[in-house]
Amino acid sequence: MGFRYLVLLRWAWDKFWVKFLLMLLHIVIDIDPFAIHFPAGWWVEGIRWYGVCYVVSFFLVQFFLAFYSRKGLSPLSSEENEALLIYFALGAVMGGRLGYCLLYDFDNFSTNPLIFFQIWRGGMASHGGFAGGILAILYFSWRYRRDRYRVGDVVSSIIPLCLMVGRLGNFVNGELLGRETAVPWGVIFVRDGVLGLVARHPSPLYEAFFEGFLPFIILQILIYRRCCIGYLGGIFLVLYAIGRIGCEFFREPDAGLILGLTRGQFYSLFLLFLGIFLIIFVSRRRRGIRLGPPDN
Repeated sequence: MGFRYLVLLRWAWDKFWVKFLLMLLHIVIDIDPFAIHFPAGWWVEGIRWYGVCYVVSFFLVQFFLAFYSRKGLSPLSSEENEALLIYFALGAVMGGRLGYCLLYDFDNFSTNPLIFFQIWRGGMASHGGFAGGILAILYFSWRYRRDRYRVGDVVSSIIPLCLMVGRLGNFVNGELLGRETAVPWGVIFVRDGVLGLVARHPSPLYEAFFEGFLPFIILQILIYRRCCIGYLGGIFLVLYAIGRIGCEFFREPDAGLILGLTRGQFYSLFLLFLGIFLIIFVSRRRRGIRLGPPDN
């Protein structure tokens, strides 16, 4: 009986008039998550839009690094910009993948560590990406003898834009589903079939705005006003953490709760504390040193 009921629902869903009725009530999303499909039998199904978003993000970082250098907002040369992009991309991707394995899929990772390399199966954690990105900045600053706070500020002013692009990729993929809702802007994902008949908060779009677009605008204003070195990195961490913690209230938990908080909220607390510490440290130790090209 249950199977026949599901078949009936699917038949009704395939009818245009049902979709049209739902479109009057909520926003219906029916987007293929693959930008390019590979032939059947290949070891990967194709190239997802989420992967395309990663490539677009790296191009955005490259563009803004070069733009800052031309405008005197960055002390880095074109060769150093290229090296920083490579280091940061590797750090963010490897950190994001390892963070997912450790923070969200530890049971499988502990029994089969090789799943770290199975990137085509998906699974990235933004907090792991932060850790990998910070390590990449520290290594680059040591390798090229640059002020790590200057480099961190330059990167921090660009990353929110990349986060916004990534969240849009999550939305297209139908990932990071929001909680069920009755608000008019609730989203129904057709790709989820019968389960997609439930309207949900478009949580990836919330995150794209509050974790990406809004911090990007704020940090762009601050970098052009040449605020004190070190502030941008701290402010970015604080803005991201607040945005992530708030948006998690509208998003289905990815895994079990920690101390009553979703894992995204719990891990973001560490970024919040780190950002506050960095702002306090800079205000006490590096007062008056402002962004711009080096004095030499």
